[in-house]
Amino acid sequence: ASIPRAVEWIERKRVLDDGDPLHAGLLPAGFSAEHLGPNDHYYWDDFWAEAGLQGAGDLLDRHGRGDEAKRARAEAESLRRSIDRSIQRIPVWRSLGGIPASPHRRIDAGAIGTLVADYPLQLDAPGAPRILATVDALLVRCFLHGGFFQDMIHSGINAYLTLDIAQTLLRAGDVRYRALVDAVAKLASPTGQWPEAIHPQSGGGCMGDGQHGWAAAEWVMMLRNMFLREEADRLVIGSGILPGWFDSDEDLLFGPSLTPWGEVTVRILHPRREPMVELDVQWRTLPPRIDVMIPGFKAVLAIDPSQRVTLERDVANPAKLCPVPDVVAK
Repeated sequence: ASIPRAVEWIERKRVLDDGDPLHAGLLPAGFSAEHLGPNDHYYWDDFWAEAGLQGAGDLLDRHGRGDEAKRARAEAESLRRSIDRSIQRIPVWRSLGGIPASPHRRIDAGAIGTLVADYPLQLDAPGAPRILATVDALLVRCFLHGGFFQDMIHSGINAYLTLDIAQTLLRAGDVRYRALVDAVAKLASPTGQWPEAIHPQSGGGCMGDGQHGWAAAEWVMMLRNMFLREEADRLVIGSGILPGWFDSDEDLLFGPSLTPWGEVTVRILHPRREPMVELDVQWRTLPPRIDVMIPGFKAVLAIDPSQRVTLERDVANPAKLCPVPDVVAK
């Protein structure tokens, strides 16, 4: 019963009568996430609202409330049109082809917030040009010691925000995600934790939690998505597995892991010799399409999860490791 009220709340909060074309139709100015900066019309809020409206439509449909579901989806589409129109109106010298934190800002460290449109919300297709343009700008302007340096409020290197960028690169099939994962691993404390913000000189904490739960969760999600990640209509197996892991005779294993379709465990048997992918699945809905896309091996699409998949090395496209100092070089 609360979902239609939430949809109505978003409808009422949108700025439709301000007259400023840059933020017309967006949510009002607010503090938003604490690491984006002072009050502004943050795209972070709008992307989360759009995803929430889409989710509301799905949920209402499941409960047979079709008219309310249509209203939620119509509001999501209206909000997306306002977001796109706003982004297109930003001068290119400020946007650099990407998406700043708000329509009133240039590309700066706060632009990290707009990447939620890709990860985790998947509102855009993998490798969307304006998303990758934002990533490229952040890699050039906002990285230190291989990690994302948030110079607003946090004033330190952020493990979890570095991994958010790595997730976007992984989804786009861009091998630069490996350098970011490696850098975050090197920034970990001796107990395998990360402060919320890492001092660039001491390597210790300089802001927030000493052992940051969000950072630990993002590390788990990163490793999980390297083995097993979802797109809207399919599971992608192994798209982030590192080439060096195939130098061992020990089997690789991840799972069981929950997905929208059920539990999945991924095994890669005898990786050094004749690597094979084996899945253990417990579906609770109709199964999705499953694609095996391990770097350095030929893709195997729409596999039968009950069968082992033998991997064939892709000689034309070997999976080379990307060193950390070359993180900005494609």
